[in-house]
Amino acid sequence: MTTRFTHTRKASQRGAILIVSLLMLLVMTLIGVTAVSTTTLQEKMAGNNRQRQLAFQAASSALRDAETWLETNITTVAAFETTFSGTPSELYWLRAPNPPSPVRPVAMNIYDGSSWAVGNSQQIASPVTGGPQQPRYIIEYMGRSGEPPLDYTEPDTRQYAFRVTAIGWGTDNTTTYIAQSTFRIPLS
Repeated sequence: MTTRFTHTRKASQRGAILIVSLLMLLVMTLIGVTAVSTTTLQEKMAGNNRQRQLAFQAASSALRDAETWLETNITTVAAFETTFSGTPSELYWLRAPNPPSPVRPVAMNIYDGSSWAVGNSQQIASPVTGGPQQPRYIIEYMGRSGEPPLDYTEPDTRQYAFRVTAIGWGTDNTTTYIAQSTFRIPLS
C-alpha cells in the first residue's frame, strides 16, 4: 500500500490572515473611539443638567425669600408706600402708588447674569451653599389686581400685585436660571 501525501501551498495563505486581523483591529478601534466619545458627551450632558438644576434651586430659593420678605414687611398701605418710594435701590416699582410719582422701571438687563449686583438687586437672607455667587432678586409693584369697585363710596379691596424676578447661578458661575413669580397681597 502506498500512501500519498498532498502538499498545499501555505505561502499563499500567510497574507490573508494578516489582512483579516488588521481589518478586525480597525473595526475594534472604531468601536472603542465611538464608545469613548459617546461616554464623554453623556458626561458633559449630565454635568450641564446638574449645573442647571443647582441654578434652578438657587433661583427658587430667592423667589421664596422675596415672597417671605413681602409677607413680613408689606402689611399696610403705609408700609407699601414707604418701602416702594425709590429707596432702597434694591426694590423697584413700575407703576407708582400715587399718580404724581414718577415711574421707575428696572434699570438693568435681567437676562445678563453679570448685571445683577449690589445696588440693583437684593441678595437672599440665608446664603445658599455650593455656588460662587449668591442668588438675588428684585421686586416690582405691578398695580392693583382685579376690577375696581363700581361704587366709589365702597372701599377698594383689590389686592396689590408684585412681580418677583430672581436669578440663581450654578457652581461653575456660567449657568444661570431666571425665575419669576407674581405675588398678591391684600393691604389695609
